[in-house]
Amino acid sequence: MDDEIAAKHVLLDFELVTLIALAIGVGVYALARRLKRHRSGLEQPPGDFDGFDLILMFFPAMLFLINPIAEALVVGKEEPGDLTAEVETSPILSILMNLGYFTFVGVMTYGLIEWVRNRSVSDLFGLRRLSPANIIVLSIIGGVFSLLLCGWLVGDFANRYLENLFGELDLQEPVKMLRESESPVHLILAVIMACVAAPFVEELLFRGYMYRTVGELTHPVFSAVIIAGLFAVVHGNLPALLPLWVFSLLLTIAYEATRCLWVPIGMHAFFNAANIVLMMTDTGE
Repeated sequence: MDDEIAAKHVLLDFELVTLIALAIGVGVYALARRLKRHRSGLEQPPGDFDGFDLILMFFPAMLFLINPIAEALVVGKEEPGDLTAEVETSPILSILMNLGYFTFVGVMTYGLIEWVRNRSVSDLFGLRRLSPANIIVLSIIGGVFSLLLCGWLVGDFANRYLENLFGELDLQEPVKMLRESESPVHLILAVIMACVAAPFVEELLFRGYMYRTVGELTHPVFSAVIIAGLFAVVHGNLPALLPLWVFSLLLTIAYEATRCLWVPIGMHAFFNAANIVLMMTDTGE
């Protein structure tokens, strides 16, 4: 339990450092742009996103970013015999609550862009840029590469390194629920959650709104690194932190290369689906 508490606090510290780096980066780049305009006397043309978007994007983002804070505060607080700790939530109810949670975040993100800022999500993120066939092919190619690099190479390195520091840590909560589930309904809902809801909402928020906003206010490389860190930490699992950070960078590269958000959404869905298949067919031998 002590190792698990330490791991949760590492995640919280990582999130705080990343947010501080984001704030400093935005401030430094804003100052640099102001000095550049002052010297040249030329006004920079407005982009698709601005400082108001930087504020708005944190409304849906905080619904994810609050998770490491809550887990760091809650873990280890339960006392033996605590009646509240003995109450178990139905796995199906838990999945339905998570689906509702993701739906709320997705609608909020979409609404902020479409209704508050009066911009077209489809046009901003190139949703009509590629044909369905091209999206599927690119998603599979990118998904396979991501699975080999992040799920195998980087993931194996991260697990071995962290085991030496913390011992064996808990799995991600969705993974634990999938492994313990004996209900076909629960499995179907979990697949919908992992392969439809999570890829669409997380990519719309992190790769779409957050990456593009921070990228236009700073630099795309800085934005990719920072948003990848936030994307990784909100999943609340220390062994998955490095693999998910690298995975997020690959998703950003795919988005920049294609300028179509459907490609990272497809890669994300393929990555999650492949991990579910591998997990369900793992005999543990």
